[in-house]
Amino acid sequence: MSSQHLSDRSKDTPESSSTTYASFTPAANSLPQHTSPLLSSTPPAVTKALSQAYPFILTADHIFSLLTWTSDDSWKSFLLVIAWATIVLYYEALVMYFGHLLVVAAIGGYVYLDKTVQSEQKTHPTLDAIIHTLSNATSRINLFLSPIQSLSLNTQDVTRLLFTTLFLTPIYTTIAFFIVSPRVIIMITGVIILTYHSVYARVTRAVLWRSRSVRLLTFYLTGLDFSGSKFNTDINSKLSKSVLGVQSNDGKPVRFTYVLYENQRRWLGIGWTANLLAYERAPWTDEFLNESTAPDLFKLPDDDNLGVEWRWVDKTWKLDLTNDGALVVSGNKSKTKTDPSPNEGWIFYDNTWKKPSTDDAFSKYTRRRRWVRTAELANIGYKGEEGDAESISESAAVPEKQNVDRQASGGKKKSLRFQDE
Repeated sequence: MSSQHLSDRSKDTPESSSTTYASFTPAANSLPQHTSPLLSSTPPAVTKALSQAYPFILTADHIFSLLTWTSDDSWKSFLLVIAWATIVLYYEALVMYFGHLLVVAAIGGYVYLDKTVQSEQKTHPTLDAIIHTLSNATSRINLFLSPIQSLSLNTQDVTRLLFTTLFLTPIYTTIAFFIVSPRVIIMITGVIILTYHSVYARVTRAVLWRSRSVRLLTFYLTGLDFSGSKFNTDINSKLSKSVLGVQSNDGKPVRFTYVLYENQRRWLGIGWTANLLAYERAPWTDEFLNESTAPDLFKLPDDDNLGVEWRWVDKTWKLDLTNDGALVVSGNKSKTKTDPSPNEGWIFYDNTWKKPSTDDAFSKYTRRRRWVRTAELANIGYKGEEGDAESISESAAVPEKQNVDRQASGGKKKSLRFQDE
């Protein structure tokens, strides 16, 4: 009986199975998964909206990369200019002979764009990738609109431009009737807009603007000062200020409060320590749960090449006793503290960093508190040749400043004087 039982048991456990499994090993799908800190800190509604808008963000990013000549292949922008000029100049012939094909070409272009977007979506972009694409699209849109935004025109400037344009109406009408057709004018205008941000156009403008005749002609045609005198005035005023002279638009210094979160976990028999589980947040994180260094090792961004640098306003890091408004400070006590006790300012959570509470109960195994320190943007001077304002103007490809002086005799006559290179 026993021999038969042993033989049956040997059949149930074949010798070919040499792998030994531990009974306490969890399944692969039960292991903790790493998630993006940005995803965990973003509301689901915002994440869903960004995911649905991703095709449009991707399309806008691609279009403005062509308009600003910042795509990987500049030939695409060049082909766009050629296509624009061809369509405007030969519109009637194209419609007459190839009108039906143009409709198919438009549909094919839409299908190609749609397929490109779908292929990007099949990769299941992360929230970080969507934010990165949105940031690129925003930067390119701002770059495309920078010529208009940099003018900073007021109502008086627009009125002056309007009256100057009205006075030039006879000249424009003569040109449109006898010299250049309206179609060519539209084509040239579109080419200027499409090539404005190309390297060749930027170099051409910089070379032409060095001519006093070009600057004088521009002033009389528009009545506006495009010479960058406002820019140079702002630069000179900034450079003439003290070291901490960098200010925002409202005249106040540019300041930024850096935030670090200290995270701890309670271990049975040991207590609260900075030793966290391998798959959860780091002992020190920023507001978005990204890993950061300890306050003693934290360094400010280095922007020396831009002529400015960040400097600490606070002498040391301070503990936020309110923990970003979660705790209430009684009386008139300060909301920050430079030398707190080990048990101040904590918010307690359960084992999975949920169910926040101000009480240190037995069911709370994690906690965190908030440290803050303010920095200020300081002006350290630009690293250029002698005359910082002049070197800045040249490096930014800003033309020379023009001066409109009123003569001393009578104060009625005006003279327009430009500085030569």
